[in-house]
Amino acid sequence: MDVGIRATQDEIKSAYKKQALKFHPDVNQGSKIYEEKFKQVLEAYQTLSDPSKKDLYDLKLFYKSFHHGAGSSNSGNHSPGTPKTRREREKEEYQRRRPEREAYREYKGPPFKERVTVHSAALTLLVLGTVVILFLWLGDLMNHWTAKEHLEQGDFATALQFDDEFSEAYFARFQYRKKFVQNIPVLISDLHKAIRFSDEPKAEWFIERARLYFKMDSINQCKDDFLMAKTLNPTSDTAFYALGEIYAFYIHDPKKALTYYDSTLQVNKDFYPALFGKAYMLYRLKRFPQAISAFNACMKYESNDKRLYFYRGSISLAVGDSISACTDLDQSLTMGMEEAKPLVDSYCSKTRIQSQP
Repeated sequence: MDVGIRATQDEIKSAYKKQALKFHPDVNQGSKIYEEKFKQVLEAYQTLSDPSKKDLYDLKLFYKSFHHGAGSSNSGNHSPGTPKTRREREKEEYQRRRPEREAYREYKGPPFKERVTVHSAALTLLVLGTVVILFLWLGDLMNHWTAKEHLEQGDFATALQFDDEFSEAYFARFQYRKKFVQNIPVLISDLHKAIRFSDEPKAEWFIERARLYFKMDSINQCKDDFLMAKTLNPTSDTAFYALGEIYAFYIHDPKKALTYYDSTLQVNKDFYPALFGKAYMLYRLKRFPQAISAFNACMKYESNDKRLYFYRGSISLAVGDSISACTDLDQSLTMGMEEAKPLVDSYCSKTRIQSQP
């Protein structure tokens, strides 16, 4: 412990704490040299902290230094009271740092189990995993940009080579194939992938797939795709009208069909097929006054539709208006509606005979 002869007990205690922290074996990985040094520090503190022992130690130190200075002035050692030479100072510094050098040569580092802990290993794996994920993400991003450039040039085949999850490229390939390919499952496969790999699939894709399902007589899948298209695009008159046709002629639910025809007309009031579909559903539901009004509305758009005269004549016949019925049925038969002939033969001939004076 490096303290002066007049050091107080607080200074001695403070110096002891510093030296104890520096040379404690636990701090220095159990080094034997530091353990010995710590024992010396502890012994010095026990001596200096006791006033009687300290006085005796100071007295011995005084006599020792006095005897050393008076005994050999020519021995080459430093005499008290004279300045130290540079060589003497270097020698003292060398001796002072000798324990540190020996401890450094002896030190072999902490045990492996202390250097590599579970937390450090987990942190290392986390960092490596993050780097790998980032690298893969950047690679995918570069491939997608390259694929997008090829698709803008119309080369969907090369685009899919760079990014096999590029939804727009699959739809572009579908549009090209449908001009030449008759294999419906192959076309549906492209639409499947376009929808599957897209974060925001388009209503048009579902409509195209629904039409292919319709050709395969897969009515339920066709209906589901039109429902999805309607959800994605609430202004799609195509989806609403198609659902009306499905419920009218395949599911045979006139009320539901009428609802979808009305929805179609809300989106597009001039959609003639929906106008006719609505009128026909009213006819099937036997809501004759509304059906007559609907067929009359259709006349304003397509007066050459022979079906209008046939159904309007059939309604007039059902409500007992034979004259109006025969007029419309004759007109529809003249326009080529063969379904009108049995009704004309059965009812209109008698009506004409009764109407003659």
